[in-house]
Amino acid sequence: MSIYNEKEKKIKQEEIKPIGSEFYESLHNQLGTLVDYNDSIIFLDGEITDHTLTDLIIRMRSLLQNRKDSTAPVNLMLNSPGGDVHEMFAIIDYIESLDVKVNTICRGKAFSAAAVILTCGTGSRMMSKRSTLMFHQSSSFLGGKMSDITAYLDNVKNLEKHVYDLLSEKTNKDANWWKEQMRSDAFLTALEAKELGIIDEII
Repeated sequence: MSIYNEKEKKIKQEEIKPIGSEFYESLHNQLGTLVDYNDSIIFLDGEITDHTLTDLIIRMRSLLQNRKDSTAPVNLMLNSPGGDVHEMFAIIDYIESLDVKVNTICRGKAFSAAAVILTCGTGSRMMSKRSTLMFHQSSSFLGGKMSDITAYLDNVKNLEKHVYDLLSEKTNKDANWWKEQMRSDAFLTALEAKELGIIDEII
């Protein structure tokens, strides 16, 4: 369920008054526990769906406009089983469009699309020492006309090539290596991720 719901829409602007810590507390209460204004943290947890990008942009805009230090990097905290590849690319594009660096931090797990987002942080990429990453191929459950299935599979192959090329650009391994590794679920520890250049630091 989106955090930008009908209840939040009814909040009157005059109820939010920029008076020190009360202002940040008010915003924090409206957006739930998914934004920390004091430490410039945004939490991305749960499955990445078509609502995730919109929610992330709303939270990011609020954070950038109202945090205390406008020059500090944003910390994107990830604990996600992954999700839709189109939303994944959109989130990465959005992160790369920002004027500030975005540190990506995995605490818990970052699987599939979430693992790629972690890899594409524009600041420092980090994992807690007992977190787990998982990369794999796109999956689909198809039915219908053969021509439609063929067109869909061609699109999936094209998206997968973009993922392999992106991971190659961001890590120490080339696209063909990633293609081979992702034929099945590839689980990685924080140490393995650091050795491959997926992350920069273990925390």
